[in-house]
Amino acid sequence: MGWFPDRGEVPGAQGTLIKQDTYVPSWEGVLIYFMSEDVQNELNRVEVAGGEIYQPKTQISPEHGYMGVFIDSEGNRIALHSKE
Repeated sequence: MGWFPDRGEVPGAQGTLIKQDTYVPSWEGVLIYFMSEDVQNELNRVEVAGGEIYQPKTQISPEHGYMGVFIDSEGNRIALHSKE
């Protein structure tokens, strides 16, 4: 995982490059991350709205918090990040 430098303008990562076996090449589309108070809050609403959980809430590390990924009703992969 590589983090773009934090310029102190906005809390959190300014951008990240990540290599992981479950991530697919860019021809499948981009993976956009959104910040959240708690990833689980948004994941709880995905299936009711017609989406699908791709990766449940997963701890990245104690320092970097949690992430989860879902596929929305149009087939887009969207990732979430939270400290809690």
